Amino acid sequence: MAKFHLVLALVWAILTIPTLLWWKNSILWVSLMSIYAIVISHLAAYSAAHAEKAASNALNQSQGANEKANQTAAKVNGDPHQAH
Repeated sequence: MAKFHLVLALVWAILTIPTLLWWKNSILWVSLMSIYAIVISHLAAYSAAHAEKAASNALNQSQGANEKANQTAAKVNGDPHQAH
């Protein structure tokens, strides 16, 4: 997926030349660039939110596993203060 984004970045960089030379007065071209920017911004925000949620879930699972491991260790060691 990273290569896909790199290719798109290069395509948009290459399209800068005709934009500055020939399409600078084209309302349709400016509209398409604006719509593209809005869509990509929303996809990036969705991706970031999804990654944040996945990281939060992984952290919660990790903390739960740590608590369970501590309880098991307390039971094995016979420490009545640690076992709940």
